[in-house]
Amino acid sequence: MGRSTRLHSIADCVWKLCFAVCLLIPLSDVAAQQNSPSKKKKSAATKQGKKKYLKIVGEGPISLDITVRVEHKKKVYYGRPFGQDLEKLAMLRWDGRITVLPRQDKLEIFSKGFAPYTGKELESRLLKEFGKQYLTQSSKHFTVVYPRTKPKNWAQRYETVYRQFKNYLARHKIDLKEPQFPMIVVVLGSRKEFERSLSNEIIFKRNIFGFYSRNTNRVTTYVSSDPRIARQIDQLSDVTIIHEAIHQVAFNTNVHNRLCTVPRWMSEGFAMLFESRGFRNNKVDQPMTDRINKRRLATLKQMFRSGRARGNLETLIRNDRIFETNADLAYSLAWGLSFYLAEKETDKYLNFVKKDGNKNEFRQYTPDERITFFVETFATDFDKLEKRLRKFILALP
Repeated sequence: MGRSTRLHSIADCVWKLCFAVCLLIPLSDVAAQQNSPSKKKKSAATKQGKKKYLKIVGEGPISLDITVRVEHKKKVYYGRPFGQDLEKLAMLRWDGRITVLPRQDKLEIFSKGFAPYTGKELESRLLKEFGKQYLTQSSKHFTVVYPRTKPKNWAQRYETVYRQFKNYLARHKIDLKEPQFPMIVVVLGSRKEFERSLSNEIIFKRNIFGFYSRNTNRVTTYVSSDPRIARQIDQLSDVTIIHEAIHQVAFNTNVHNRLCTVPRWMSEGFAMLFESRGFRNNKVDQPMTDRINKRRLATLKQMFRSGRARGNLETLIRNDRIFETNADLAYSLAWGLSFYLAEKETDKYLNFVKKDGNKNEFRQYTPDERITFFVETFATDFDKLEKRLRKFILALP
């Protein structure tokens, strides 16, 4: 792909693939509460004296390690510029959000470097955002806001998932990049709040209890005072916490890249592997059967036996549409393929996950490119792979 096409697709990869943040995140309300720099950041800027500007020529990524200040519609935004095209500028904010604003021909340089908010700064801002009915807690890597009526050791639950994730990859000699930001988890007090907070990001289904947003870099879930709903949440909360936390951790440790078109089968399949307690425990002498995601296995077996899964493997890898047209098949097949590769070609699979999740920053990752990379990595054709996968899945207990 040539220079002009590659750089022009910033628009596709940031504001379309990152869930159209320019449309979905209001440039007021929450943003207004989080725009103001802390006193420490203000003092650093004050020392600069005369304002300095960065002139923007053309389109493309902006790799400078600086913080800029942008005024838009009587509001001020601070962040590190990622890049821009002819219409829009993408900025990384101090709390980990990605914000998209109109293109700027020059950017006011606020400070050298980019220093995200600390856990304590985030706690203060989250309390302002969610109000007196909520409390916060932090661990080494997470900051959690939760209803004061539901006290739990929330942060440590997520920290445990992080540790298990890191240990599994370390065992296979894959080092993780330390997260740049404290990872934010929002636990809301009702289903209504949950749906309202994410109404522009996902189409709701009854079985959705949590969501990781690449826009905001937050995991959002909820609790309920309704005993029936609370019981259902308790039954699924561990899976929800683990699955969404794996997404969040993967996108914050350079396993996946928030600015890339990460194939959905790969990211979802990878997260579903860790839903299994045996997979997370990561014991050397542990039998393979302990690592099985039994819920996904049961569905996939049924689909293979009925013929519904036949011929869909290439479709799954080529693009993400099957997740919208046949979600049960897409998720089950994504888990089955990921589990098969993780068990049969572990090191090759894990390196594939990392490379596939970091391909084509700021540009489209085309269906043909996805297919080519998969086939080149695993040296196989889809008919043969589907037959091996079907035999493997149906043989599992």
